[in-house]
Amino acid sequence: MNTLRMGIIGCGGICRERHVPGFRKLPGVELVALCNRSQASGEAAARTCGIPAVEASPEALIKRPDLDAVVIGTWPYRHKALSVAALEAGKHVFCQARMAMDLAEAEAMCAVARKAGRVAMLCPVPIGLKYDATVTRLLREGVLGELRLVCVTSLSDAFLEAETPVNWRKEARFSGLNMHTFGMYVEVMHRWFGPTRTVTALAQTFTVERPAPDGDRVTVRIPDQYLVASETVSGVPVQYTFSTVAAHPGDQVMIHGTKGTLRYDVADDVMFLAPRGGDFAELAVRPEDAYDVAHWRVEADFVAAIREGAEYHPNFEDGRRYMQVVQAAHDAVQGGRRITLA
Repeated sequence: MNTLRMGIIGCGGICRERHVPGFRKLPGVELVALCNRSQASGEAAARTCGIPAVEASPEALIKRPDLDAVVIGTWPYRHKALSVAALEAGKHVFCQARMAMDLAEAEAMCAVARKAGRVAMLCPVPIGLKYDATVTRLLREGVLGELRLVCVTSLSDAFLEAETPVNWRKEARFSGLNMHTFGMYVEVMHRWFGPTRTVTALAQTFTVERPAPDGDRVTVRIPDQYLVASETVSGVPVQYTFSTVAAHPGDQVMIHGTKGTLRYDVADDVMFLAPRGGDFAELAVRPEDAYDVAHWRVEADFVAAIREGAEYHPNFEDGRRYMQVVQAAHDAVQGGRRITLA
């Protein structure tokens, strides 16, 4: 087995806590170098993770001839440029979620990935992974009957207070059109119900100016709240409610059918099923459908795609599809119209 040599750009919390341990336990995988926003933070991360080399710039890391793959763990504003550079340098790419700043960037990333012929994988959203196979089976078997409505609710109090400073998730220059967990949940809904066909949206911002971490005040460009109505290609209506100004936070997905309803409590990662007229009971997962989110296979899937040509998801095309919905919601708000997706 040839050694697969990898570099990391942006070794933040998820890389240190999940990706580095995940890659380290795979045979024949070596973490060779990393690059962070500063030399000091890079050297600290390298010591913590046991990675031998620290590069002064992402460009220097990407140009290393001894690397086969690059892990991109930065904020969204650098995803496109770094993914494109790595793919054009012949490297396989594993990029963090919130694929890009907008649809145009996602489409450019897809185009380069197709031309490069390298593995271009996004980090999957852990939401719902435990139940992916089970939900697919229940829908296939018709346990819920005909689907009538899906409701996604993701509430946070992160910006309930007017003087809460912005962070990178609230700054458009770092996050683009991404709002809260919007794109993440679209990815999950696409896994379960297929791609989106139409989108209408209402965006609301209740505090138009907030303090920045450096003490200055900035104009808020990412909405505090999104209400989105959509329909999948197969005709399933999916309603999204996203808010960062809710007094009682919580995430839930409700899937309503003519024969029954699924209720997914996201924080506890527990799903319940109620037949029509009956009570909710916790949904049992068959052994053959099980996915251990605590020991996810993300890194192993990436390596298998490189070594064996195994199918992998989400790929850049999956990401383009959810960025298409994020872009459509933005465009629907700006134009006051319903958007039909290509």
